[in-house]
Amino acid sequence: MTTQTPSQPRLKLYQFAASGNSRIVRIVLEEKGLPFERVNIDVTKGENRTPEFLKLNPRGKVPVLVHSTPEGDVVLSESSVINEYLEEVFPTPPLMPKAPAKRAQVRSLVYLFDTELSPTTGLLIIEKLLKKPEEQRADFVAERQKATREILARLSEMIGDGPYLAGDFSLADASFIPVLAVMAPCGIILEREFPKIARCFAAAKQRPSFAASAH
Repeated sequence: MTTQTPSQPRLKLYQFAASGNSRIVRIVLEEKGLPFERVNIDVTKGENRTPEFLKLNPRGKVPVLVHSTPEGDVVLSESSVINEYLEEVFPTPPLMPKAPAKRAQVRSLVYLFDTELSPTTGLLIIEKLLKKPEEQRADFVAERQKATREILARLSEMIGDGPYLAGDFSLADASFIPVLAVMAPCGIILEREFPKIARCFAAAKQRPSFAASAH
C-alpha cells in the first residue's frame, strides 16, 4: 500500500493480483505516477462474491477502482472504462494522442482487445496455464490457439511502425500487455509469428510500468 497525503489523489484498486485485467489498470496508474491502495480480492476463495464486494460491482468482477473526491466516491469497473476515466481526470502524462484520428485508433485497438482477444485468450490461458498437463484438452488448446492467431494477425495489420501499438505508448498498449506477456507459454511465439507485435511488446517491457505492475 502506498501512503497518501491529503494533496494526493485517493485511489483504491480492488484487484486480484494474477488478473490480467487488474494489471491493465495497474499499468496506467504506474505510467501516470498515481499512488494507490491495493485491496486484494482472492477470486479463488470467492471473495469477489461477498456482499461487501458486490456492493461495489454487482457483477462480482475485478478490477474495481474507487476514487474518493470531495463530491463523493466514484466507483468504476471494467479496465477500459477505468483507464479512460484516469486519462480524463489525470491527463498528465497523456496516454491518448491529441489527434482525433489517432485517438480513434487507440479506442479501436482497445475494443479489439475487450471484445475479441480477451475472451478468446482467457479460455486458452485457463487451459494452458491453470490446468495440469494431463487435464488439458489438446483439441481445445489447438482451437483456441488458432482463434488467437487470427485475432493477432488482425492486430498486426492495424499497427504501424511503432515503437508502440498506436505510435506513442497509450491505453492500447496497457490493454494488450498482460495477454502478450503470456503468449509464449500458451504456445504462440510472437517473435516468430507476429514480429510487428513482438517489437511493440519488447518496447513496452522496457518501461518501468511493466515490472512495477507485475503484482
